[in-house]
Amino acid sequence: MNNTPHTNCLTLRLLHAAKGYKAVAFDIFDTLLKRDCAHPADLFALMEVTHQAVLGFAGARVAAEAETRQTLGREVTLAEIYAHPALRGTDPAAECAAELAMIAPNRPVAQAAAACHARGQKVYAVSDMYLPKEQIEAMLQKCGLDFLDGVFVSCEYRVQKRSGKLFKLFLQQTALRPAEVLFVGDSPRADFAGAALAGIRCFLLPQPTLLPYTKTPADAVGGVAIATLQNCCQNLNPSAALGAELLGPLAVGFATWLHGQRAAIPGAKLVFLARDMYLVRQVYQLLYPEEETFYLKASRQSLLPALLQCPMNEQALALLADTLPRQQLTQRQIAAYLGFDSPKGHTTKTYDLRTRPLPCRTKEMLLALAARSKLPEGEPLRRRAEQARAYLEQAGLTNGPVLLVDIGSGGTTQRVLEELLHTQLYGCYLACDARLHQNLPPERAKTFLFDGCPAPLWYWVGQPMLEVLLSEPCGSTVGYHAQAGQMVPEIGKAGADNRAITAPLWQGMRAFVQRWQAGPLREVQIPPQTCIAAFLQMVQAPRMQEVRTLGEITVEDGGSWKLAAPASWGAYLHAPAQLKRDLAQARWKPAFLQRLFGVPLPYGKVYAALKHKSKH
Repeated sequence: MNNTPHTNCLTLRLLHAAKGYKAVAFDIFDTLLKRDCAHPADLFALMEVTHQAVLGFAGARVAAEAETRQTLGREVTLAEIYAHPALRGTDPAAECAAELAMIAPNRPVAQAAAACHARGQKVYAVSDMYLPKEQIEAMLQKCGLDFLDGVFVSCEYRVQKRSGKLFKLFLQQTALRPAEVLFVGDSPRADFAGAALAGIRCFLLPQPTLLPYTKTPADAVGGVAIATLQNCCQNLNPSAALGAELLGPLAVGFATWLHGQRAAIPGAKLVFLARDMYLVRQVYQLLYPEEETFYLKASRQSLLPALLQCPMNEQALALLADTLPRQQLTQRQIAAYLGFDSPKGHTTKTYDLRTRPLPCRTKEMLLALAARSKLPEGEPLRRRAEQARAYLEQAGLTNGPVLLVDIGSGGTTQRVLEELLHTQLYGCYLACDARLHQNLPPERAKTFLFDGCPAPLWYWVGQPMLEVLLSEPCGSTVGYHAQAGQMVPEIGKAGADNRAITAPLWQGMRAFVQRWQAGPLREVQIPPQTCIAAFLQMVQAPRMQEVRTLGEITVEDGGSWKLAAPASWGAYLHAPAQLKRDLAQARWKPAFLQRLFGVPLPYGKVYAALKHKSKH
């Protein structure tokens, strides 16, 4: 990925085009300024969401403007719109405040305007707008555009740009000749054609580049999230922009949801589970810096020695099996994962940990290992169990209600902690599979995505990648030891270093978080479907640049695997069986095939069809 700072060449193009002109005039909305909403009318719906207006205001406001324009047959003012019977008694000041809160500079154009002013050119703003001039000037000033030589607003003069009359009035009042002015705007009809009617040359801004994986949602709040994202990405390099698109709304939406879950349980302790919730905790701290959060460095492997000491009834045995890797492993591998020091006495026979219910021979082997852990040879393992319990006690997980935050699947870690602590926790998960609510009641295991239902195919295809993108770049917790009177986690050897890929993505994600926090909707929940849509689309139908870059991510999943990194065709022609093995090991199979063949075909649809066929 390109990690160099993004230089927006639009500013340079504008400055070059404006050279030699005595004055440069700019359109305001979607030129100098950007609203962080998908459509101008969305502002009225957002006023309802943020309780700045009563329910039904949005529809009445749109109808009032349309009918006022039709009745008067000319440009209208905000006061005339609010004089409509549908809005009688409603204060337009609330709309002005909402407009001011939602506005942001269109940085490449605003920077060009400032540079024109700095080199001695006259700089003006000319806009078709019903808002009063004083309101427009307040919005420009908020965005750092307080150096303009004049502001011309259509409602002040009852004429519009599209007729050319507002431009002619502008020339009259500034005593400028058409050849002395360059106008900058975004509308072919109102700006380009309207300026031409007055003899003024227009620099027409290019249409904004659409985000590759994002579609504008129908709801107003989702529209704000996507508009904020679009405006944020124009100032980022391509790698950071991708991170903002894939992770920004998702991280903010999940963190805001967690804030609501915490508020619903007074005094609850918010505990983020290492390593998967590392980035989400950072986002939460950015959004809610006044709140205390905790980071629990515990993994299944670090907790297994303590779990093994529990009485091995049927329920405990099932939990033990769920906590182990769901693979076919030898007894020696299982013993090492459980924490036994020596392979002595452990066979190399293979046991199936994937099948449920457990095969009888697998049950017998696990019971035998549990019994061994209580013999003298299990003394080191029992010491690890005591250290794990001491760490959990130190974390204070039994002092009041605890919200345990995890990426989610079947809720196994929550169940292990509850078994060891003899208490109930409240699980807060990004997503889940069908096992979660088979093992935990819904009121103690809530999920943010997919209305709490099991996640769809494309989420699971992308989950290995998502875990890396959210996780702390370090090894997992493998145990604990005492240091200066405290139990300190022991971190295992880290796998492959993915930071060259993840760092610019995190940069973009943080840029979105900061922009969202500064906006008026920072306390409003982004719809979950908006949060995850771009990631799911990318997983299913990635561009080749994402296939090549993200395919190089290495995941740890019972081994070390690349997401989608095929060998060359020459290697596969020499060893055809290697292709089958590599495809089986790839954790992002549609991208593996796309990278292998180098042609953007619908590999996602093919993969989905094969998965569907295999189930039937």
